[in-house]
Amino acid sequence: MTAENGIKELLSKLEEDDLLSLSRTVTQGLLKINSVDDAIKGILKYSPDLISILRRKIVTRDILFTYLDEKNVEVRLPITKNELIDKIADFWNISRTSRAVTEHNNTQTVCSQEDKGVLSANGQSQDPHTVSALAEQFIKWFYDLLNLQGIGSEHFFPEAKLKLNIFSGLNCDTSVIEDSPEEIANALFRIKVQNNLFFNPNISPDGVQGKMDPHGLVLILACGTLHTQGTCVGVFEQVFSLARDPYCENNWKIKNCELNLRSKSGVMSQPSLCDSELTSNLLSLPSSN
Repeated sequence: MTAENGIKELLSKLEEDDLLSLSRTVTQGLLKINSVDDAIKGILKYSPDLISILRRKIVTRDILFTYLDEKNVEVRLPITKNELIDKIADFWNISRTSRAVTEHNNTQTVCSQEDKGVLSANGQSQDPHTVSALAEQFIKWFYDLLNLQGIGSEHFFPEAKLKLNIFSGLNCDTSVIEDSPEEIANALFRIKVQNNLFFNPNISPDGVQGKMDPHGLVLILACGTLHTQGTCVGVFEQVFSLARDPYCENNWKIKNCELNLRSKSGVMSQPSLCDSELTSNLLSLPSSN
């Protein structure tokens, strides 16, 4: 069986609503989907690779296990989702090299537990520059993914909170979402798609900063410009709090975030953190040095 046929068969096991939702996420809502077949074609065409589809949260461990059981592939329990994905990749004859490239680009892992060059496993800074390195790495990852296909709900803790502030002139429209990673992910995706926004963060010490509290919570602040079809239409500021998830291979996940969007014309340069109203949130943490 070819890998493409295998992924089609596996996707057909999803509920229709889940499959359509996944296709909208992968295609950024830009593709008109009229049927299950259209959804599967869109997912295959616009996903970076087949393994990335299997890593989607909506493709559950149960679905992967059922697929392998139907194919009479031997599985020894207990088994993790990652191990099931490896089993399927072997069954489809996807090479280890291709899998390694996929793993490197896997958006479920912002920073793995083994990446001691950034933070040690216990979350304590080993170098005065390591938290800054993590902050820059995270911001590049977050906005690259947001601009490309949207942030998945798997990157948030179940109790995560989003505060969204949209400024237009003297008016501010504020909304808050709590305890629903799916709604948070959808809200971020919706605000990007409805306004055709491209987030351009200021990846410099003036535009990205991070601090860690004594318990390992990392606070990251970023700012940048907003663009629509090549035209700068405003600026943004966003603050994140990150923590390691012991139930997800100790990977970093988002606990809370606050996003300010401001309509603004005539922006001549990248904004800096000294202009940010959210800077006080960052400065309230003790230094990680």
